Amino acid sequence: MSRGRALVAAAAALTVAAPVARAEDPRRTVAVLEYRADSSALPAIGARIAGVLRQRTSLRVLGDDQARQRYGTELGAAVVACEGDAACIGGIGTKLGVSEVVLIGVSELGDVILSVQRIDSRAQVVRSRLAEAMAADAAPSDDELVGYLGRVLPPDDFSRFGTLAIKVNVDGANIVVGGEPRGTSPLPPFQVPAPSRYRIEVAAIGYGPFRAEVAVPPDAEVTVDAELTRPGRTSTPWYAHWWVPVVAGVVVGGAVTAGVLIANQRDDVPAGGHLE
Repeated sequence: MSRGRALVAAAAALTVAAPVARAEDPRRTVAVLEYRADSSALPAIGARIAGVLRQRTSLRVLGDDQARQRYGTELGAAVVACEGDAACIGGIGTKLGVSEVVLIGVSELGDVILSVQRIDSRAQVVRSRLAEAMAADAAPSDDELVGYLGRVLPPDDFSRFGTLAIKVNVDGANIVVGGEPRGTSPLPPFQVPAPSRYRIEVAAIGYGPFRAEVAVPPDAEVTVDAELTRPGRTSTPWYAHWWVPVVAGVVVGGAVTAGVLIANQRDDVPAGGHLE
């Protein structure tokens, strides 16, 4: 059987496999590799899928160029030699140092067949896969590619996250984020869905409260310095603190109070943070 026919036959079988239901690290590293069976359809589809994964997920994605830098110039020949075999592709993933390989296959036998396999590098098995038949001149949109990938990758991969680090000058202060208690200070940095805005409230007995509203971008860390002061003490004016935005647009507003908010100000005077 020719390599092209073998790929089409394998792709037809992909539709019956189901994803494995298990929790996955949404920040794991994956490599997107492309395998063509003498087809020029869907040009640069591997690069497009790698780009979509970078934009729509928190995965660390190696595209063809980055994978070639790690593996060497013989990467393309190695992928072709594997002919879609999971153990062989998993071995390539191990050499690349990635958790898994998203193998994109393009072949033609009448219609164009786009296949996607999610291969675990360590176990060297296929976790999930699909095949989609389309017209020879098809040009799927990014949203359509996300639809295909959503049938192969865990749903949580498409939930992006950022990190909040809330530093408080008083131990034992209660910290509430988005209306939900998060614990008491000192509190380790924690992940939150992003992009999103969060209302932060910090309170301790004997101190005036701290309130802020911050915007958390995907794949970024926002640090907020919550300074609590005792009533009657004069605190440093809000505009003199380091938390005036270091990166424009990262932190959208906040308030530092010593029992009373700054007169004629909303209670979301600029607070701050930084990206790491």
